[in-house]
Amino acid sequence: MLFWFNGNSTNRNARSAQAVICSNKECAIEFEPKTHNQKYHNDECCRVATNRRIMEKYYEKKAIRQGAARGCKRCGHQLSRYNETSLCASCQKKIDITKRSNILERLNEIS
Repeated sequence: MLFWFNGNSTNRNARSAQAVICSNKECAIEFEPKTHNQKYHNDECCRVATNRRIMEKYYEKKAIRQGAARGCKRCGHQLSRYNETSLCASCQKKIDITKRSNILERLNEIS
């Protein structure tokens, strides 16, 4: 199949035929993607990987609801069961302040 771009013909298969590895952890088969954003070598691998992610999130949320001890990823303080994020409130506030000050610095540089 040939495509014409600005008067030049290009072969669609010759443009980007690089082999990639399937993103399914159990599979890891090397394949040539049919589209630029294809992650899995077939629909079955995609379904299996999607179901695994859904179940991991389900069991993680279930453990949080049952009171499993979790720590802040930044400082290690124990998180409340009502905190759905992986950071405590003080660490999140520090990050927000840093982001806000970076934005203000950039705005001051522009003006």
